[in-house]
Amino acid sequence: MYSESSNQEENETKDHALNLDFTIGYSANMIGAVHNLTKKTQSETFTEIFFPSAQTGVIYNYETGEQKLLQGHVKLLKR
Repeated sequence: MYSESSNQEENETKDHALNLDFTIGYSANMIGAVHNLTKKTQSETFTEIFFPSAQTGVIYNYETGEQKLLQGHVKLLKR
């Protein structure tokens, strides 16, 4: 059976040589590369930071421990 959503997920995973689930470490040689994305609204608080890890941008939620990995960069991320 054809499923459009599973086909879309399959195509997205083919876009990268590696498909990461989680990253450990960061590009420590870049001063000021960690950005606080925490913001508070009337209904909720978003507790996230952004940091580069080689060619992957990482949005890390420090309350849940979840990461959103921004892949597809061909060069090292710079400040």
